Amino acid sequence: MKRIWIGFGVVLLLLVLYKAIFGAGSVLGPAVRRTSLDGGDRAFHADSASEKVTAKTAGGSSAKLGVLDGDYATKADSLVAFALQRYGAEYTYGGVTEEGFDCSGFITYVFGEFKVDIPHGSTLQSKIGDTVPLQQAKKGDLIIFTGTNLKDRTPGHVGIVITNPPKAVQFVHSSSNGGVKVSEVEGTLYQKRFLDVRRVLP
Repeated sequence: MKRIWIGFGVVLLLLVLYKAIFGAGSVLGPAVRRTSLDGGDRAFHADSASEKVTAKTAGGSSAKLGVLDGDYATKADSLVAFALQRYGAEYTYGGVTEEGFDCSGFITYVFGEFKVDIPHGSTLQSKIGDTVPLQQAKKGDLIIFTGTNLKDRTPGHVGIVITNPPKAVQFVHSSSNGGVKVSEVEGTLYQKRFLDVRRVLP
């Protein structure tokens, strides 16, 4: 029993230290939990969003695309950051709202926030944009997979690429096993399920 209380105390101390270091002033803010497999969230977008900028609308006024406590250099960077803020949202079959997403509903919702109309449905999403090789996949691309049945080579799952070459391809998606989360392609079952990458952003 004594060990349990000691363990509890250690966990509580770690939580307090974490809050003190990564509290309200963190570049990530409280809405985002772990978003990269190596835990290197603070520099997660540094490869293509090193400068904080504010996008301009046609009328010349500032349009705030920035999230995660900062503005991003491209629409893809901002879209990816927005998607990652949904990390941990529940999976809901047919869902397209903050109350819960299915895989394609998550895509429709995220892109819709950036005025990009994406149909709801993995088969429909697999036909939009232009196909690109997996090794050229970059932030904001759609990545298409089969469903859980590897023998059925039709679209059944979709996510948003969150990395740029030459990094290993990672993607954020709404999974029936854990809701909105981040996964990697190489060396996982997703590598066997992979079908295509679709570029929908210019």
